[in-house]
Amino acid sequence: MADNNTPQILIQPLRPALIAGAGQKLPVLIRVQAPDAVASEKKPRQPYHLALVIDRSGSMSGPPLAEAVRCARHIADQLEPTDIAALVVFDEHVQTLVHARPVGDRTALHQALSRIHSGGTTNLHGGWQAGADGLLPNAGEAALARVILLSDGNANVGEVTATAAIAALCGQAAECGVTTSTYGLGRDFNEELMVRMASQGGGNHYYGDTAGDLFEPFAEEFDFISALCGRHLRLSLAAAPGIVIRLVNDYPVEGDAGLPVIRLPDIAYGAEAWALVELAIPAGLAVDGAGQLLQAAVTASTPEGRPLAFADALLTLPAMPVAAWNVLLDDPLVLSRQAELLAGKMLEQARAAADHGDWSTVERLLAEARQRFADQPWLVEVLERMAELARTMDTARFSKEALYSSRKMGSRISAKEEASFDNLGAEALSPSFLRRKTAQGKAQFDKPDGSPE
Repeated sequence: MADNNTPQILIQPLRPALIAGAGQKLPVLIRVQAPDAVASEKKPRQPYHLALVIDRSGSMSGPPLAEAVRCARHIADQLEPTDIAALVVFDEHVQTLVHARPVGDRTALHQALSRIHSGGTTNLHGGWQAGADGLLPNAGEAALARVILLSDGNANVGEVTATAAIAALCGQAAECGVTTSTYGLGRDFNEELMVRMASQGGGNHYYGDTAGDLFEPFAEEFDFISALCGRHLRLSLAAAPGIVIRLVNDYPVEGDAGLPVIRLPDIAYGAEAWALVELAIPAGLAVDGAGQLLQAAVTASTPEGRPLAFADALLTLPAMPVAAWNVLLDDPLVLSRQAELLAGKMLEQARAAADHGDWSTVERLLAEARQRFADQPWLVEVLERMAELARTMDTARFSKEALYSSRKMGSRISAKEEASFDNLGAEALSPSFLRRKTAQGKAQFDKPDGSPE
């Protein structure tokens, strides 16, 4: 029975039994749930420490830079006076306009934002590094310390320009308490770089197809930060001897196939992080009374640094003859998560084909995916949008949308009650970070001026 008031781990197998005496592979969904938010008087919290890092290179001139400034101003206006904020801009040069300091009445931030103008080339690493360096000394005092980076280009000047090297530095900063979220804009930014910076940096990755599409992900980011419940989630899995665990999501993993430790995304109140694993079970364990197949444990901390306690979850299943097993129903949520991950893999294949100019293969893969996942409304809408984009044969735009959509399918946090939604429209009332968008690069729930639809 689900308990909405305490953190918990739920284990859901595809079917609630094993085939007796047969070796088999069993998909298992593991759901790590935060409690619901309690509607009560707002409690004091530790400060957020944020560094807003904005690309002001020449290609940002005009509406893109104006929109970036508006988004940064929106975040500044949501912060408490005791929160810490810094503002960094970069082209080939890096300039810290506001050093990390309490927000106060926001005058310094507003004045600095009003003075930003476009410049030259893109020292992306230098801008990110300046933002991170300003937060690192006091990261331990923050509920969350995060660099929020926006760029429309590539790391083409500066001491470090290679994707792997920059992403590795983001990972090192995350280990020291400063995470990174990235925002790509338009068709020319390096999506591999921006996604890897956020993935290794422990933050989120977003993009906007146009300047007008930027506001929604910025608002989503701050809504998520404001609802943050658990950080540094580590899911430890222990299987019975002889069982091999394979993680289907593309999460970082430590340990071996019998005792993996999986790094899950941070979770917000009312939400869950999830992982799909496949258990390879030998015939000798597919018997009644075989005992515990899988144990799941989670460690996490609150934004204030206190431990967030989860009770361990166990999976034991009966074994039954194949005829009886065949009439059991598949769990619909496990099927849905399986479909998301498979659709994400197919989008990765389509992206690779598009990068080689093989649009006939792209068309075939998307048609196969739409047919295969016809019973999954969100996936169908995403795939139809991708098919529309493929018809333009715009490799840059297709590549970005395919990458961000596939990553979202494999690593998103979801609403705990998502399976009970009758349709996607019901999600419009959910917090912004739990809504399933049909196109990651397009504003869907907000108008260009930021007001609700």
